[in-house]
Amino acid sequence: MLTSLLLTAIGASAAALPSVPSLETRQAPFEVLQAAPWDAGAVTEWQIHPSCNSSERLQLQQGLDEAVTLATHAKAHINRWGNSSEVYRKYFGNSPPFEAAGAYDIIINGDRAGALFRCDDPDGNCAAFPDEWAGHYRGPNGTHETVICPLSYTSRQHLSQICSQGYDVRTGSRTLYWGSDLIHRLYHMPAYGANGYIDHYAEGWAGIVTAAKEGSPNSTHDSDGLQFFALEAYAYDVIYPGVGCPGSNAPVTEEEMEGSGGHGAAAAATTTSMAAAPAAVTDAPAGQNCHTHANGELHCT
Repeated sequence: MLTSLLLTAIGASAAALPSVPSLETRQAPFEVLQAAPWDAGAVTEWQIHPSCNSSERLQLQQGLDEAVTLATHAKAHINRWGNSSEVYRKYFGNSPPFEAAGAYDIIINGDRAGALFRCDDPDGNCAAFPDEWAGHYRGPNGTHETVICPLSYTSRQHLSQICSQGYDVRTGSRTLYWGSDLIHRLYHMPAYGANGYIDHYAEGWAGIVTAAKEGSPNSTHDSDGLQFFALEAYAYDVIYPGVGCPGSNAPVTEEEMEGSGGHGAAAAATTTSMAAAPAAVTDAPAGQNCHTHANGELHCT
């Protein structure tokens, strides 16, 4: 009787256990569902127009790579030192470091679909001023396009040449180098300059450092200041470590302010916006590097 009860209990327990799938069932193929990557459709390569020949394309690609190199170091300097860095305080004052770091990050990581570089001079500015215009933003004629004129290919230098040939940040051109010039041109395009948020506020080195010293709210999104800072940080940290080539540390002179158009903090405190206007050919001062803004304003350095 006891044996019968035990066998009955064991049978009931076995019946309650789940069945084990056969080997064939376990080895059957199964479907894996994959969602599209979160960044599907991202453009990661710089867009260079077919109008650029192979030599122009190569120089532009190298220049854009150097723009990323320059921006990468500028951001790294800020991430390391914040606004305690003397170089930072020279160009951005006491402003929190987050905005300037973000302005460089968009150069490093921004989607490349927002910028097209072309060489065919569709607006005629390069041909009209061959000795003055190194390029220009097309404005409403092409909101995500900038033209690189032939003058760029004969006048631009590489980052390895910073601090050579008598160059210093204070008196030298912020657009002398491919990297810094293309940072400036990228900021003119809405995808990189936030539709004019990053723009020219103070003018020239003297105007930039004066605006920073006087606490301009625009210092960390001033296109010129972002270029000057990137150049000086790279020179000080990479090219000539601990020394750089900042130029004289004497106070800003009245002559320097006049040369920058007197655009210090007063001018820098006024926020400007981009308005639609044709990128028309206008008279350019001889011997200067000029381009047009989206509102048709001529800007020369």
